[in-house]
Amino acid sequence: MSDTIVYEHPLTEKVRCYLRIEHLSDQISAYQDVEDAQLFKPFFNVLFSLAEQIDRGELKKELIRDLDAHKIALKRLRNDDNIDKDKLENLIEKIEQFNFSQSVPNQAQMLIQQDPLLNQIKNKSSLPGGGCQFDTPMLHYWFHLPQSQKINAFKRWLEPLQPTIDAIRLLLQLTRESKSYTAEIASDGFYQSNCEKTQLIRIKLSVQQGCYPSVSGYRSRYSIRFIAWNEQPLHDIKFELACC
Repeated sequence: MSDTIVYEHPLTEKVRCYLRIEHLSDQISAYQDVEDAQLFKPFFNVLFSLAEQIDRGELKKELIRDLDAHKIALKRLRNDDNIDKDKLENLIEKIEQFNFSQSVPNQAQMLIQQDPLLNQIKNKSSLPGGGCQFDTPMLHYWFHLPQSQKINAFKRWLEPLQPTIDAIRLLLQLTRESKSYTAEIASDGFYQSNCEKTQLIRIKLSVQQGCYPSVSGYRSRYSIRFIAWNEQPLHDIKFELACC
């Protein structure tokens, strides 16, 4: 395990939503090989949360706008001799593979409502523990199906969500790679700065420092206060910072 931790804090609501979707999709991926019924049950709440985030009103417009902006910026680099041309063309090709129709709204939650099993689980999700066997008999039966059938269902449920997830992962990759880390010092555990067009703050910190950052800010200005894990007073904290 690495002794360096990377913390990320969004400075725009759009990137905040992107990070939530990435986080939820990471959780869903962890359930793919789970066979124990009780361990798998929380998967459905994560799936419902992911569908809700993907159906967010302005998400598709923001995705299309951001993909187009990155594509234009990358194409401008084609004449730069210091750029890896193969990697550049690969990124442009990846962006062009996403074919989102702005006129067609996301319908992730509608697809859940049309699936009898998912609809039953969602309707009972507010019950303690998400419902017992007698609340969701269809789910109890599904848990006893062969693992191969459950994996096929898993893939079918995620299929309509995957293009959006893949696009967001690519956008976050491009955002993270847009800036390099610089060495900084937080005097007595506090650091603040101005920033222009920054969407994501990334902080790299050694676990040996015995503290974690609390970030506040929005768009043009932000501050970082490091908080001691053991609540002891902090002195100057060395860390690395990327404003993406």
